Amino acid sequence: MRTTSISLIREHTEAIRPPRALWVPFELGRPLGPPGDPAFQMDVLRSALALLDEPSTPVLRDYPHDAPRTDDGGVWACPLPAPAFPPAATQSELRQEQLLAELRSLRPWYAEVASVSGRTAFGVSGLAASAVDDAARALCAVAADEMPTAPDGATSPMPMLIRLLADDLKAFYFEAAAAQPGSRRPSAQELNHWLFHETVLGGVLYDVRDSLLRDDDPGVQLAGRFMVPAAFSHRA
Repeated sequence: MRTTSISLIREHTEAIRPPRALWVPFELGRPLGPPGDPAFQMDVLRSALALLDEPSTPVLRDYPHDAPRTDDGGVWACPLPAPAFPPAATQSELRQEQLLAELRSLRPWYAEVASVSGRTAFGVSGLAASAVDDAARALCAVAADEMPTAPDGATSPMPMLIRLLADDLKAFYFEAAAAQPGSRRPSAQELNHWLFHETVLGGVLYDVRDSLLRDDDPGVQLAGRFMVPAAFSHRA
């Protein structure tokens, strides 16, 4: 029996290697795109079913269209202060200071959403949100081609801990940005574009990925493969 599927997380599909999969650049939970657009959803379905005609497997194709906009709130933005240039002995120390300053600017928004919702996605590394600076310092070390000591409280070994620390920092940024006063709720694509193209953290994550992929250890390389979503694999 031939099968086909729709993928929302390309990296997972690349690792699982199902017979046929169509990767779609949509928000999690919306494999066919936004609700209320049957013509667009039907095109997604037809594209997924068309993979049944592929002569060899496994096959992974990218859906060529972004989801139609469903809001009239204009372009979402989350402005951050321009990175400061404090005195630093090295370029890596300067990058770390800039990242820590960026975290300080986001901390009030993160605290606000955490107090209202009573929950957070931060913590997969074992760290509490109060230790976010320790996670940032560890990632800056990796970006500088150093293997850091695991922060106190971390529950996973290196090198997979690096990926979990990155996931925690992404959660911190996403939750803080979504709580920005006066802002509409951003889409997943808008959040990813902002994170990877407009923040200091985004640049650090690209450097972490590149550092891990240069390592000879396959386990270290695996941690790097999932550092940046496939849709944002190239720097702005």
